[in-house]
Amino acid sequence: MSKLEQFRKQQALREQLANRPLLHVAAAPEDVAALLTKQTDSARLASLDYLSSLSLALQAAPRDAHELLRELDQEFDQVRVDDLLAKAQRDIIGAIAGPLGLGKFLAVYDKQGGNVTTVHNARQDFYANPDEEKYNRDDYDRGLNSQGKKFAGVGEKSVGSTFTRGQLDKEQKLRDGYTGETVKGDQTSPDHIIPLKTYHQNGGFMQSKTQRADFGTDTENLISTQRHINNSMNDDEKLEWLEKKSNGRQVTNEEHYKVDRKLVEKALKRGQETADRHGPSTSEKAAYYTTHAAQTGMTEGLKMGSQQAFGMLMVELFSGALDEIKELYRNGRQSDTILAELGERLKRVGVKVAGRWEQMLHGFSGGFISGFVSNAVTVMINLFVTTGKRAVRMIREGIFSLLKALKTFLFPPEEMTFAQAAHEALKLLAAGGVVIGGVVLEEAAEKLILGVPLFAPFAGVLTAVLVGAATALSMTFVCYLLDKIDLFGAVRAERDKQMIGSLDTRIDAQMTLSMSVIEELDGYLLTTSSPT
Repeated sequence: MSKLEQFRKQQALREQLANRPLLHVAAAPEDVAALLTKQTDSARLASLDYLSSLSLALQAAPRDAHELLRELDQEFDQVRVDDLLAKAQRDIIGAIAGPLGLGKFLAVYDKQGGNVTTVHNARQDFYANPDEEKYNRDDYDRGLNSQGKKFAGVGEKSVGSTFTRGQLDKEQKLRDGYTGETVKGDQTSPDHIIPLKTYHQNGGFMQSKTQRADFGTDTENLISTQRHINNSMNDDEKLEWLEKKSNGRQVTNEEHYKVDRKLVEKALKRGQETADRHGPSTSEKAAYYTTHAAQTGMTEGLKMGSQQAFGMLMVELFSGALDEIKELYRNGRQSDTILAELGERLKRVGVKVAGRWEQMLHGFSGGFISGFVSNAVTVMINLFVTTGKRAVRMIREGIFSLLKALKTFLFPPEEMTFAQAAHEALKLLAAGGVVIGGVVLEEAAEKLILGVPLFAPFAGVLTAVLVGAATALSMTFVCYLLDKIDLFGAVRAERDKQMIGSLDTRIDAQMTLSMSVIEELDGYLLTTSSPT
């Protein structure tokens, strides 16, 4: 029944009482007559009228009205603070068990530069899988190419020896490809114009050993030069080598070895064309990154999913245990023996934890998606900048917070308004920023604890506990500040809704009481009064 219908019913009952003939009342029994001869309680009758009572209170006692609103406002603030403190307790446990607990343990497997080798990282000599991808000259020099040939290591049958013999004239001399001089063949060796290491760092690490050997044995990237020049070049790129002053000399290599720069530049053009022909194309590089990002993303997803699920498990376990300890302290023991008491309480904790399996499953799936996405983001970043191990972890935690915020903002629960969704998403982003700050603080805190010999054996645990607690408290403080700032008006709207709800509850209670009194009085009069 709506308030309007309740009011109309109340008014109808009052009018029915007011219009009842006095003749009927005159013939009433003595107890009714005695009741009617009593002094009228005007205040009581006024209280039975919902609208007039509310209007009278506001006009005659505005201080009481303001005091009631202030009381409701304080109740709202107290409930919010209690919820915030309860959440802080869970956040402390979660921070210790999650990003700063299990997350720290999983971070041991993080790699500088991420889980997928990029060209940028290879040039810095960072490889995700060094055993397979790190530069090894033997893969190019001594590996078998597609035709079963090697550049070196098989004497005169090697591609290098065959190439040199092809350059000799009748006097067993040849033209130095870099200086233009004619020199004896036995004083020269074939040089890879585009260094093998340069080729490897620019994409050769993505290829098979056979493909690497194909480039190493391609004569279009070979040139004959004097052995001492070749040895001096090592794996340097040619133009850089020309400008170097090797072995402490005052002149450049170009001047010292009397190298003809034009011949070098001409050779480089030929060598680069050969490298481009053998190296992975843009589409092949994209396929390599995509495939490896997907493979490693699965592993990262499992790591992050496990972290979130285990973190939630620990939160529920320890929170349940703390609740049982509080209940035991307040109400005392309920079983005859300590073992029975402990068993009963552990059973309740277990039931509570088991009841959260669905949330843990959601936590695992959310963590899995975040781990997968963060791995892909890390790969993209490493195309341009090499990330450190701690940066990889920060990206992972940051992406997790970002995705949670986006989910809350884009797919809020049905009862949540746009402003509330935006407010909660902002708090999630802020909390994620605090967690990232905790990861940064963690290293400094651990070093500080390791400096104290007494605490050094427990440095890892102490760091997780102290930094976890500090992080959770900081998250609570930041969320409290965001509630106070209330950028989207969500807290104000929630406050108004709760206060109006509380007022409605009180009004409904008073209306119900008024109607019950009127109905009871009306029924009593109807049953006790009759015409003479």
